[in-house]
Amino acid sequence: MKTRQAAILVLFLSLSIAAILSNCSSLPENEPNANSTGDSIISHLDLLVDTDPEQCIAVISNLFEQQREKNQSFDNSIIGEKGIVLFRKAVENIGLLFKKAIASQDILTARRLSFSADALVQYVSFYDSLGEIVSEELSMIASPAMRLQLALWEAENKFKEYGYVIGKATLSKAHLGEQEEYSFNKIEDFSIENLKTLIETRDPKEYFITWAERAKENNDVNAEAWFESLSSGRMSYSPSILVSDQDWLADAVSSVVTVYVDRGFKVEGGYSVPDRVLGTAFQISEGLYLTNYHVVQSEIDPTYKGYSRISIRPSDNPQIRVPSKVLGWDEELDLALIQSAEHARSTVMLPPPGMRFHAGDRVFAVGSPIGLENSITAGVVSSLSRKIISFGEAAQIDVPVNQGNSGSPLFSENGVLVGMVFAGLPSFQNINFALPVQWISLSLPDLFERKEVIHARLGLMMGKGSGQSPLVLADLDPSLSAFIAGDTLTSINGKLTKDIASIQFQLASVPKGALCFLEAQRDFKPVRRLRQISHTDGASLIPAWDRIHKNSILEGLFGARLTQLKESTKVGGLYSIQWVCPAEPADEIGLSENDVITVYKFRLDEKNKVFILEFSAKSRLSGYFERTIHLEFSTESATII
Repeated sequence: MKTRQAAILVLFLSLSIAAILSNCSSLPENEPNANSTGDSIISHLDLLVDTDPEQCIAVISNLFEQQREKNQSFDNSIIGEKGIVLFRKAVENIGLLFKKAIASQDILTARRLSFSADALVQYVSFYDSLGEIVSEELSMIASPAMRLQLALWEAENKFKEYGYVIGKATLSKAHLGEQEEYSFNKIEDFSIENLKTLIETRDPKEYFITWAERAKENNDVNAEAWFESLSSGRMSYSPSILVSDQDWLADAVSSVVTVYVDRGFKVEGGYSVPDRVLGTAFQISEGLYLTNYHVVQSEIDPTYKGYSRISIRPSDNPQIRVPSKVLGWDEELDLALIQSAEHARSTVMLPPPGMRFHAGDRVFAVGSPIGLENSITAGVVSSLSRKIISFGEAAQIDVPVNQGNSGSPLFSENGVLVGMVFAGLPSFQNINFALPVQWISLSLPDLFERKEVIHARLGLMMGKGSGQSPLVLADLDPSLSAFIAGDTLTSINGKLTKDIASIQFQLASVPKGALCFLEAQRDFKPVRRLRQISHTDGASLIPAWDRIHKNSILEGLFGARLTQLKESTKVGGLYSIQWVCPAEPADEIGLSENDVITVYKFRLDEKNKVFILEFSAKSRLSGYFERTIHLEFSTESATII
């Protein structure tokens, strides 16, 4: 747990700014493929239109939007009338590939294409010249009704392969992905009969009745109520008041095991001492347990070269150790799924969508602090939405947490699982953190794929702003570079953007490679783009260092839009500040619009995983008093969507 604690401290005390009296700072514009000729672009698109029509559409729509922003016709783009021809063909290919995926029962590809079609339909609705390209068939592929049918189909397959828990989790994730309350009960534009021309359909209500029966068989009271409400079309489901007749706290204790990772010996003070990691896990299905990634990291981290053996200790027989193995893991959400021949006496059911907890709610954690099995601690939720992890958000709790509590389930007063303990700050009293259950639900289906969970992103580095929609700080896509620092992101796929965590939550349900429709504002003018969710570098900015202009990374870290006063292909020299993002480093050190800085050094220290910036500034807010400033930024960013 020490590694996670150190990471939290870095996030809380994020910037170290050494201001030394003396002497001022940097960025050129994003680099589109300005040197590409029309013929070379057309040649590239001719290949993409059949092999990757979604990327082809993203590139062409980017060219279209560049023309619109200059108040020019789409036909006047660098590829001329060929753009409309290729756009039409790529759209048609999405429909053909969808049918092919359905015929081969490739549900993942079909889901991706349905999401892409939805983004495409939203985009073309702004333009009469493109609207006629979208057929009624493509609109059916794009509909929520189609995605519901695909979700039900996928859930049935998961149920047959893995059992009840993963089947239910698949439906929960699909529901959360629509991000509209009661989305499974919405009236659709297309009936089941319409969809039968593309896919074998079944009345969703019949599915939900079947799932309600399965939930009852598994004593999953909340899920039973949820599925019954869906099957009847009711809008009144409240998991917070549904509990079983059993003693939930006793069941919670008997569902928890101690995770024991033997890492051999380590040398301390010239002596060999045992190297052990203790944590907690809770059973979600027979022999399957959830815990934290950092507890079992040595089992799966390719950079760890030492000895590592994982086992679990049952709560009712802590003297034995049963060998276990890691099936899947999610480093960014600090989750891991482990399997063991040991079956706990009880199982913790993840609640269906709708479970939320609030600041002030009383919560209970069950775990093994410093190896003391069956320990129950209690406290309250101190605050929600702490952005202290790179993907998602954490709830702050004052429940006592010690080494060994990592992975402890967190329950509400009536026994509903609301989260998982993952970190604490030992130097501060009662400041601890838990991962809310909705984030666990989003990751769970992928954990069963028996590999690392990778959260794909759009490749935009964001700033928090000041109570408004998130602000773009840097575009990490080297091919499109469609957004610039200061753009206000207003919606993704037609859903309003609230904050960085809510955007990540929405995108977590979008299949990798799917198109998303992004809307933003720049100088009170609309910016629209179709963009694939294909950025797989996670929170790390290191891969971008050699892939995009270093000035873009500087803007993203600094939180300002910069103009390099002397044109150069290298970073450094004089820069004029065009815009400053609230609550970002440039703002916190007192820089403002039209200030000039001189950048002396901006480099990557890959060994220590930091970017180092040295610059001097004469800012208006400091009375033009010249300062030389040294900043260090982590190479991991929690604001990439």
